[in-house]
Amino acid sequence: MERLLKDEGIVRNRMKITAAVENAKQFKKIKTEYGSFQAYLDSLDKSHNYTLVIKELGKKFQRLGPSSARIFLYSVGENIKHPQEK
Repeated sequence: MERLLKDEGIVRNRMKITAAVENAKQFKKIKTEYGSFQAYLDSLDKSHNYTLVIKELGKKFQRLGPSSARIFLYSVGENIKHPQEK
């Protein structure tokens, strides 16, 4: 942690660094339990345009709000639609 806080090549915010470390631990737990992150996503309820998935990701990962979760899901190829799309 201290090494990262001194690294001028990254954003040196203790809360963000802590979140990144804890989120990496969550990814490792998910891999152990589900085999892959995709398998974990596939285990979640994707009805209602991923509303429950977004909430679950927000609970599981630190400093991940609904907008970031939605962008993440879109970027990994999930069939998520913009909230205003029908």
